Amino acid sequence: MNQPLNRFTKALFLFVIIDFLLFFVLEAIFWMKPLVYNILLDMFNNPPADLSYSMHALVLKKLFINQGFYNLFLALGGIAGLRYLPKNTAVGYALIALVCFSAVGAGIVLAATSKAYILAFLQTVPAAIVLLQVYPLFKKELNK
Repeated sequence: MNQPLNRFTKALFLFVIIDFLLFFVLEAIFWMKPLVYNILLDMFNNPPADLSYSMHALVLKKLFINQGFYNLFLALGGIAGLRYLPKNTAVGYALIALVCFSAVGAGIVLAATSKAYILAFLQTVPAAIVLLQVYPLFKKELNK
């Protein structure tokens, strides 16, 4: 049996999952709350001057609901990865790696397309650390 994830890596991965869940809640459930869309629109995408934040949020509502559900599904994939580790280690590591790869990719895109650098950092760095820890374990498991 392969060595399990250490506590630090597991804690970072739980942070990645919680991050996805948090953005699911903000984007799919609370998007039309002024506090939420004002902060997120200001951070990600300033609306045109002739369009108020509330109107811009309304225009983007369906897009953010969709994006929120992507975050939920990635979080569920991460939870499944943790659940599979004891039963089928290779599948568990594969799911964890996929979720982390997705978080790293999305974080890079976020940093490149917005001024949400702190959020991009918080999305990318923990997932990258976990990915660097998990990928060799996954490769080792596949070569058994």
